[in-house]
Amino acid sequence: MSNSRYRRCLFSLSLCALLLPLGAVSGQDFEDLYMVDSPTAGILSHGGYLFDGSIGPESSLLFGVKVGFHDRLMLGFSFGLQEFIGRGDIDVNDQPGFEVRLRLIEETTVGPALAFGFNTQGEGQYFSDSERYERKSKGFYAVMSKNYNMIRDLSLHGGVNYSLENEYEEGIDFFGGFTLGLIPGLDILLDYKAALDDNDSEVESSMTRGRGYLDTGIRITYEENLRLKILFKDLLDNYEAEHGVARCIELYYINYF
Repeated sequence: MSNSRYRRCLFSLSLCALLLPLGAVSGQDFEDLYMVDSPTAGILSHGGYLFDGSIGPESSLLFGVKVGFHDRLMLGFSFGLQEFIGRGDIDVNDQPGFEVRLRLIEETTVGPALAFGFNTQGEGQYFSDSERYERKSKGFYAVMSKNYNMIRDLSLHGGVNYSLENEYEEGIDFFGGFTLGLIPGLDILLDYKAALDDNDSEVESSMTRGRGYLDTGIRITYEENLRLKILFKDLLDNYEAEHGVARCIELYYINYF
């Protein structure tokens, strides 16, 4: 199959998945799975399946599907396209993404939930020469999450990760943030990634200014099974190759078998 036919096939399958008829969910809670892009300790309920898609910046598309098992395990698959809008060829990311997440400790009144996971899906463009994404994938990670109802719905999240995209620069990285409910169906998101494994100016493949990535956005929930995120990324102007805030839109659809 030619590259162009392969790309059209991938896009068509993803579009069909995202446009499945919306049905009523079965009443399970739709836990926060991510802040902006960093993971939380949230897990899809048993039998839950999630389709997600994002667009931007720079005409990039990312599609994914996730499935929950036994309220503790979640598996996911994703792939991306670059230069989708415009002229010229559409570039398919060299490698698809894979995620597995296992929640070992459930949240209690006084203690946070704890989850471990592995994710090979990075953010932005994939650079085959350096064998890495614009923002490295999390790789192995551990994350804790705690919810509070004192100030509406406030969720705090924090974790540590080790990316496998480390041919030229490696190390432990940290991430954290929160989600805050403003009114029913509208939440504000904040996510910070230190990018300590991508800040050595002496390494040719380094892509940051050493400030870390600060991202924010709003999330709109409709009928409990459809969510829209409007995101504003890199508020600290950390990415060396570009200046300014990157804008993205993400769509999530959840249902249950």
